Amino acid sequence: MKISIGNLPLKNIKADVFLHPIKYKDSITYEPMAEEAVIALIAKHFTYDKVPEEVKDYFDDMDDGYLFSESNFDEFDLEKLEIGEIIIGKDILLHPKLENIKKFLVILRDFGGFKINGINLPNYFEPSDPILEEIVETEKTFECNLEEIDELPSFDGSVVYACDDNWVVRANELLCSQQFIIANKIKSLKVEVEGEIKEIKKLPELKGTFGIIYKKVDVYPFLRVNIKNLV
Repeated sequence: MKISIGNLPLKNIKADVFLHPIKYKDSITYEPMAEEAVIALIAKHFTYDKVPEEVKDYFDDMDDGYLFSESNFDEFDLEKLEIGEIIIGKDILLHPKLENIKKFLVILRDFGGFKINGINLPNYFEPSDPILEEIVETEKTFECNLEEIDELPSFDGSVVYACDDNWVVRANELLCSQQFIIANKIKSLKVEVEGEIKEIKKLPELKGTFGIIYKKVDVYPFLRVNIKNLV
């Protein structure tokens, strides 16, 4: 199975499952900035019985119920996933907790049997004795200090996703769902978003309350914005 995490589902990426805050077709959603919690939950689900005791202790201390609730990602979503390839997107590369996320991805790679693409990962788990690597594969030194997972910031109000792919969205467009139009009280065919004029383009397969605009950013790409109706 090819699992995309942190790639906008509208992009031309071949994957069996998309995990992303923006709901498009049958993608699996979570809250913005929840990639750290989601990947930690995936790592625990697939590796708990295989990891060193230090990692297992960390997983035991994880408040799964809180992380599921806050991230809006649940056990049913986990059951849809299978061991295979994980394709990492720019949302994760721009996430403020990237270094901690890398540690969970290494766990998925080294103990879960996943192939991880789209990101450079270090080697945290080295054989305690290289000569015995083939004989005693489980004897490894744990050198990965997992940090506590941060609480999620609030993304109330008008929120858009900054996409720099003009095959997905043009510079003068605001892609959105009917829910987005209702939530933001949009009453015109054109709106002003942070001083820029955008034409409303409603996509029937797009769900939820996040819009999409064309914008290049070097920070996590979900942005709080002001939206004004134009006569």
